[in-house]
Amino acid sequence: MKQLTPKEQGLLEELYRSDERKVEILHSLGKMGSMITLTFLLPFALEKEEEVRKAALAAVHQIASRLRKQDFIGLDQYIRRLTPYSNSNQLAAWHELLPEDIRNFSINDEADLSFIGICSFHRNGYVREAAIEVLLKQVTGAEIPFLLIRLNDWQPKIRYLAFKACKVRFRPNYVKHFLESIFLLKHLSAYYNREKFSDFIEEIDAMFRHPDNRDVLRSGFHSKDPVVRRFCFDLALNLHDIDPDEVIAAALIQKDAMIRLQTVRHMCKQDDNERLGKWLDRIRHDVFPSIRQLALQAYVDRFPEESTDALLVALLDGHKSIREMARFYLRDKKIDFVAFYRKKLVDSEEQVILIAIVGVGETGVKADDQWILPFLRHENERIQRAAVKALAMLNPDDHIEVFIRALQTNKRSASREARQILADRVELRHTDMLEKDVGLHVKKNILFLFSKMNKADSISLLLRACAVQEKEIRDDAILHVEHWLYGYNRRFYLRLKDEQCEKISHTLEAVRKFLPEDIAESVESLLAK
Repeated sequence: MKQLTPKEQGLLEELYRSDERKVEILHSLGKMGSMITLTFLLPFALEKEEEVRKAALAAVHQIASRLRKQDFIGLDQYIRRLTPYSNSNQLAAWHELLPEDIRNFSINDEADLSFIGICSFHRNGYVREAAIEVLLKQVTGAEIPFLLIRLNDWQPKIRYLAFKACKVRFRPNYVKHFLESIFLLKHLSAYYNREKFSDFIEEIDAMFRHPDNRDVLRSGFHSKDPVVRRFCFDLALNLHDIDPDEVIAAALIQKDAMIRLQTVRHMCKQDDNERLGKWLDRIRHDVFPSIRQLALQAYVDRFPEESTDALLVALLDGHKSIREMARFYLRDKKIDFVAFYRKKLVDSEEQVILIAIVGVGETGVKADDQWILPFLRHENERIQRAAVKALAMLNPDDHIEVFIRALQTNKRSASREARQILADRVELRHTDMLEKDVGLHVKKNILFLFSKMNKADSISLLLRACAVQEKEIRDDAILHVEHWLYGYNRRFYLRLKDEQCEKISHTLEAVRKFLPEDIAESVESLLAK
């Protein structure tokens, strides 16, 4: 559960001290507060002073309204575990809450109902029972999440009351409210084991499937809750009285990639070729790689006469697995893949060049590195990075100096790519090439490479970096030294030679004023062994 921010902590401390600004602070906490904040507002919802009580109820409701349905499960568990000794000074009024207080509580608006719902999470079983009795009389639909959670209460009577309350709400006007709590229903069937709810779940499922509730189901396509949207699309795809094209069209414009993916999977398994073919061209241009991959597989399996063209286009897909898939299915066509990619390097758009560079790296041989070298100086940062990556695939050992120059470029992503390549290849003899006047991001990458060198060499280089001008680099270097010292005799062991000890000792004296005393002493202890 998310912890209190410093600002929330400060406002809560002031809230418990102040008598003048209580209402103002409660309004502020309602706008920014988290689940834990909500807990500390509960005693103020029981205040006698009406203005403070209403402000606290409004704040509790405001926070509760921002929670997802699945968050109520965590809130229930958190509040139930609060003992009378938990924050006893602040939460005394909450711990001392009685069933009579709940039964006498008048519900006038949604804020009141939210508070009673949260009272159904109370540690005291009699308080929870009273809260369910009050919720039983409410008919707004906002009570549904609290009732569903109490279906797994450890008190049989409370479980029965919650079950009874849910059963009487099996009415057409309540379908949308059950739909909004679909996560809790799924959780009920998967994890609740004090009672068997299979019949209960089947009845609710039948309500969702009933033809009279199609408008409710369609409204779920636009729900703010992704769990609701995914459930509605999944259900609608399997109903025979809804036009599949209507569902598919609505699904493919969703920003949620999982909805688009589950729709395409359904189409590839269930739909006839005529319907699938109508949507396939659109599907294969989806931004989500898994969907494009399904579309390509559908071409191969269902439309073999059109598959070659689709596979040739997929050779220039931005995702590696799709390019590999295309090359796998085109292997019998005797296509020279590296020649195909080399041809695309000339007079193509930058996006095509980018993929072609990587393609040469994936399919070429050592000699093809000459096709890649010119792109190391390209203005486009992504093309530079792709060139570095391709060169590492083709012929890494002959181009260490090229990678070091790429490491020192002002293009961050290309520098980072070169760092990953050099991590297993850089040696002490490359140190002079690395230590130049370069940008901050390059210095961080070089520091990383120092940490990957031979352990005996890296410690002196890391110590030397603790005295550089930039504080950010010094701090990182100290962390690397600390990590090296922690690993000594745990992850690795080495016996230092006399000249190595002398070098480390000399470096230590030069940078000692920049090091924490305990780290300096640890290095001295290492040298004394």
